[in-house]
Amino acid sequence: MLDKTLRALTALEKIASTIAAVFMFAIMIIVFSDVIMRYAFNKPFSWAYDLISIYLMAGIFFLVLSEAYASNAHVSVDILQQKFSPAVKRLSEIVTCIVGIIVFSLIAWLGWLRAVDAFHSGDVMAGAIPWPMWPSIGLVPLGAGVITIRLVLHLIGHILSLATGRSLIPLPASHATGETFE
Repeated sequence: MLDKTLRALTALEKIASTIAAVFMFAIMIIVFSDVIMRYAFNKPFSWAYDLISIYLMAGIFFLVLSEAYASNAHVSVDILQQKFSPAVKRLSEIVTCIVGIIVFSLIAWLGWLRAVDAFHSGDVMAGAIPWPMWPSIGLVPLGAGVITIRLVLHLIGHILSLATGRSLIPLPASHATGETFE
């Protein structure tokens, strides 16, 4: 059951990461085109900064949160954890998951409330183009919600691993042994 749910979540994370990659490519094209328009024709895009900073960057950040956590591609301070036994490492991962679940579920919930409010009130950004704000705000609860689900599954996996002695969720790679995510 845990394996099937993790595989489904991984598929969702791959889709989100693909969308984030498209956003990154769009930023490259928009910036390149804006530079050409600015210096070759003295007609820069008035909308480029708003689109990139409000929508595309938010998408890149929030859509890859969960996959980065799942692949241990985030910053982690593991100087003490390197000295722990596997059981204590699991306990520290359980604590990390609990704290992460609390933080990210609050972000998801409050972000959802803010996105719904922005949608109902018709919030738009003041600028050259009145971009609606709810899609950008909606990326926050989406990304925070997916990482919350990932953390809940990891919490369950670490608890079951600790209880059964079988590694259902692998422990993060230790830098002391030279293992990395790269």
